[in-house]
Parts: sequence; structure tokens; C-alpha cells
Amino acid sequence: MTTDPATYFTRHGLSMAGLRRADTGFSNEVWLADTAVLRLGPGTDHAREAAVALGAHAAGVHTARPLFWGPGYSLWERLPGGMPTPAQLTPRFWKAVLDDLERLHAAPPEMDSPRPSAWWVGEPGLADGAGWTPDERAALRRLLTTPYPLTAPVFVHGDAYRHNLLADARGNYAGLLDWGNAGWATLEHECAVLDNLQSALDRWGERLDRGLLWRLRLELLLKVAGAGRISPDAVRAVLARCE
Repeated sequence: MTTDPATYFTRHGLSMAGLRRADTGFSNEVWLADTAVLRLGPGTDHAREAAVALGAHAAGVHTARPLFWGPGYSLWERLPGGMPTPAQLTPRFWKAVLDDLERLHAAPPEMDSPRPSAWWVGEPGLADGAGWTPDERAALRRLLTTPYPLTAPVFVHGDAYRHNLLADARGNYAGLLDWGNAGWATLEHECAVLDNLQSALDRWGERLDRGLLWRLRLELLLKVAGAGRISPDAVRAVLARCE
């Protein structure tokens, strides 16, 4: 696999006008041109992501269409807009996001992919980071090692947070990106990653198991805090809800 982004655009006859490397992308290196997006990642199943995105698009989800893909890369249409600012993440914006997620849940693009097991168990090593009191560390380990029953699975996007959302020039929701975490999980898994969890509680509150939701949220925030991207106080707030 070559790392020269121009190779992929020229191979498929796509314009390189405006080509630049994006400042987003964790598992993949992302390059933006005016009309297409290149994602490079040797460990990514680009063919599966393309198939899932095509199925979601057919179900009415606002998402980019894959154009070409192969070992280690995929090329996608570039939708207008950009990552929403915090001020653009209004209740109206989140309603549109949840509308799209419901379309996905109602029309799973994969029926034969693995389902989750019957129980959730966290990663106990996440409690070993610095900054926790002995009591906090003990509580974290207890929560992460105690099995908790999972609810019925749905097909989820699994990563619907700000970096994977698009807003148009007027701040309206314009699309959902990055299908690498899509698959069968619980509705609580879908909600745990949302920047605005309250929107999901308002929409799906009667369907959500709060104990499972807060445990999943706790595990996620422990990973983010471990990477130095949020304050430990954000973890403490969720830990209090799990007790």
C-alpha cells in the first residue's frame, strides 16, 4: 500500500483540487479534496465499511457514498459542510442525528455480523491510571469487573460524536461519517458515545437501561481521560451515577 495520497486519486480519475490532510482521523489517515475524501488505514476493513455505508444510505441515512475501495484505502464523496462547532450542537441538531440513527436501527445493513454476548464486562486495567483515590480506584475496579446484563441488540453506528458529524454552512445537520464501529450492539452502546446524552435520554429514555448506559459511558470516559483529553472530574461525575 502506497502512502502517497495522489496515487489513489489519479488511479480512479478523481480530481486532487484542494487536496490537504485533515486534522481528524484516529484509526485512519484522512485526506480531503474538493469533491472526494481519502481514508488510508492498513488495519481497516474498507470493503465492509463501504458496504455498511451503502446500506445505510439506501435506508435514508445522511452519509457519504463510498466511491472506490481496496486493500488499505477507500475513497468517498465529500459532503458539503464540516465538523459542527459546540454552539451548533443544538437540540434541533441532535434531533436530526437521532432521526438518522433510528433509520439505521430500523433497516440494518448487515444481518449476519456477530451479536454481542449476554453480559457486559469492562476493562479493569482502565482503573489503574493516576489521579484516583484508593476508594475511587476500588469502585472503578468493582464496576468494571462485575458482569452486567446486556439489552437486546440493534444495529448501531457506534461512534456518533462531534468528530463524525457534519454541519452545513447554516449549522444544520448534514450527515454522519465513519462506519468503522458500526455493528450489532445495544442501544445503550449507541447512546454512550453521544456528546449530548440528554437528547437520547429524552428520546429513548423508556427503552434504555440506565445502569448499563452509565457503565458504558464510564468505560468510554476512562479511556478518553487516560489519553489526556478530558478531566478526571468528568469520570467522577459518571462514577457517581453508577453507584
